Amino acid sequence: MAVSHIKIYFMKIFKVQDDTNNIQIVQPVDHSLITIEFLTFDGESRLQDWEDLMVYIYNPQKKPENFYRLTSGILVFDEKALEACRTVFEKAGEILPIQVERGPKLYILNVLECVNILDYNRTKWDYYPRTGRKGRILEHKFYENKIRNESTIFKIPEENKIDIFCYTDERDEDDQFYHLYHKHKLTGLIFEEIDNS
Repeated sequence: MAVSHIKIYFMKIFKVQDDTNNIQIVQPVDHSLITIEFLTFDGESRLQDWEDLMVYIYNPQKKPENFYRLTSGILVFDEKALEACRTVFEKAGEILPIQVERGPKLYILNVLECVNILDYNRTKWDYYPRTGRKGRILEHKFYENKIRNESTIFKIPEENKIDIFCYTDERDEDDQFYHLYHKHKLTGLIFEEIDNS
């Protein structure tokens, strides 16, 4: 009697963060662009009014990685990361070009995939002392059964200007950002696994 081997997959969800202490930071050459409006990426399209942004490396002594830091709510990456992850990036949002002064072309991923999956009852919140209103999220908890994205990179409405998440599931690993990042030995990000138990 043949024994069938069934592989069981468990979804894992990660908060995707810049490895801020170890990556290069890029800043607009035109400092007048450093405004809240310009540097806000909140799940809305920026493609229509986007022009190639000229940036400079703020901390050139750091070793270049595949991902860079500009502001919250986006991923800034190089050509190698684009080649490795183009399909998952295109499913997640818009790829916007930027140019490093006397340096390479880089790209911004403006994540447009925003899903309503936060479990308010299990999520741990910081509260404002005076009003008792919910403040920032201290510990995320998600409804895994509500994740039905084509894209494995996403945001949530409660933090659409700040945090980016990704998940893994039973689909082909080449369709998952987390696995592509590690398979191609990309650098510059930290994947913090969310304890969703």
